[in-house]
Amino acid sequence: MLTVISFLTFWLVIPMFVLPPLAVFCACRAYRMRRRRNAGASRLQKLLWCVPIVLPVAAFMLQLLVLNTGYQA
Repeated sequence: MLTVISFLTFWLVIPMFVLPPLAVFCACRAYRMRRRRNAGASRLQKLLWCVPIVLPVAAFMLQLLVLNTGYQA
């Protein structure tokens, strides 16, 4: 029974380590393409274009916090 529970827990944790880095990679590529197309953009626009990069990083940190808190209990 313990093996089944461990396998399910491991299976649910895998996306946490795959999806946020993949999202950051896609966001960086989109940011780079947008910078090439709109070279004369203002600083505010460039800052807003960085939001999709920051969101997966923040979500990943929050997921790690929840995971670590859950295993301490």
